[in-house]
Amino acid sequence: MPLVTRLQLPHQLPAGISRQIGEGLGRFGISPNLLTMVGLAGAAGAATLAAYGHFWQAGLVMLGAGAFDLLDGAVARATGQDSTFGAILDAVSDRLAEVAMLIGLLAWFTAPERFDREATILIAATISGSLLVSYTRSKAGEYGVRIREGFGTRFERVVILAIGLFADEVVAVLWILAVLTNATALQRLGLTWWALRGSGSGQNTDAG
Repeated sequence: MPLVTRLQLPHQLPAGISRQIGEGLGRFGISPNLLTMVGLAGAAGAATLAAYGHFWQAGLVMLGAGAFDLLDGAVARATGQDSTFGAILDAVSDRLAEVAMLIGLLAWFTAPERFDREATILIAATISGSLLVSYTRSKAGEYGVRIREGFGTRFERVVILAIGLFADEVVAVLWILAVLTNATALQRLGLTWWALRGSGSGQNTDAG
């Protein structure tokens, strides 16, 4: 099945810059998996800041942690250390980082002195949608459909959330993310159906 085309913000550094950075970090013996874990630790720090209401600081740390998502791939490609396990670790770390950030916000908005029902529901909807985006891609891949893009991939979601944190408009951004994540999951489901139509692979074979 063909790779579904995309029209989003660039998700990787330019090839030349990526190679130079990757080779430079590789000379110091820095492994891509180490960079992945540093990025995850940074995301945990950002989530902790968000849980205490330090929103712009959380946004800054979150963007810094997100940079490691570019660096680990650059090092892996430049040093030949790319591996199946590394790709899986990176994907799992991305999911953990995103959910951690949303749980941090949930901790802030569910505190008794500032409980916000609207924000709580939006965070739950966003977590559900973001997980469905990843699950739809993974499930489609089992049947040969490679879907990496959508209305709102993780990269776009990180940028949008960062803007909301910097502007202290978190609830407004949560509305955007709740709609965007679930719309992306539906989009990917539709693209999967389109790719599979007429191929004889549309029957239900899910065992759970």
